[in-house]
Amino acid sequence: MGKLVVKKTTIYDIAKFCGVSPATVSRVLSNSNYPVSEETKKKILHAAKVLKYIPNLIGKNLKTDQNHDIGVVIPNMSNYYSTLLRGIQDVALKYDSQIILCNSYRDVKVEEKNVNLLLQKQVKGILIASIDDSGEVLRQIIDKNVAVVAMEQDVKAECNRTGFNFTAGASLATEHLIECGHSNIGFVTAPLLRMSRKKLLAGYKLTLLENGISINEDYIYVESHENDDDERYDFMIGKRAADYFLSLPTPPTAVFCINDMAAIGLIRRLQEKRISVPEDMAVVGFDNIPFTEMTTPSITTIDQSTFDLGHLSADLLFKNIVPQKQNSLAHVSMQLEPKLVIRESTTARK
Repeated sequence: MGKLVVKKTTIYDIAKFCGVSPATVSRVLSNSNYPVSEETKKKILHAAKVLKYIPNLIGKNLKTDQNHDIGVVIPNMSNYYSTLLRGIQDVALKYDSQIILCNSYRDVKVEEKNVNLLLQKQVKGILIASIDDSGEVLRQIIDKNVAVVAMEQDVKAECNRTGFNFTAGASLATEHLIECGHSNIGFVTAPLLRMSRKKLLAGYKLTLLENGISINEDYIYVESHENDDDERYDFMIGKRAADYFLSLPTPPTAVFCINDMAAIGLIRRLQEKRISVPEDMAVVGFDNIPFTEMTTPSITTIDQSTFDLGHLSADLLFKNIVPQKQNSLAHVSMQLEPKLVIRESTTARK
């Protein structure tokens, strides 16, 4: 069955709907100084909303099929996403395409504005790491017949998607700490607002139980609030988690953090308290950002092949944009598997 083609609303559709000339519609929608009655303005603006008109910001003299831009929407500008973007850019260059980058700041309303802007710019496709669990933002893209690939998160929308086996990654990290001789293992996470974080927690808990270790809720640190305005956010989560663990009557001897920046913050606070890593407390991060090799000690982490995820996502998007390949990869779901990278922040207990 062929793909349903959704016709984009034009000023001619609005003109017909209102019983006025296309020129009058153009004048109203472009905020021209040309005199138009208030009644006609209201009628045209109402029609544009009802017909879901999206203005073409590229310009009337530029053919849409000559636009090769794609949009990328990410929740923040962390080191992890910079690596993801390199993978995307690597593919975009091969297709002579430019990237329009948008940061949602982990805010669904901002994400929706990002998507609306990209649709106005008539991008050929959108790559999005959506934080909207409802899937409504993604459906807005799909409804406009624009190619889209949802990255990382499980989304409630029928579309192409790429992701990572977060549950297996958490299991790999926790299993490594158990093999090092630990049973009192802590877990550090930002608020459990994203499916990836929930899967990491699930993988951590499942691995403990499979190894006969009871889950101690006191060893699970969940940050109380989301704050993407602070570039040190994840780093400070790690520092606060360290303070919390050290306040316990029996602190954990090992900790698994949901990202490397939190692990770096945790280690920094432990060092400030003269607590040795890994001798007194072992630490495992997640992402394998470049900084993990530069810290002292270097950090054991889970490599989620971030560059490859960006590359894979962009490749899938363009294969659904190029005319001769459209529809051939409808609703594809691809998942990358984790790799454990052992460094100095973990060692076998003596």
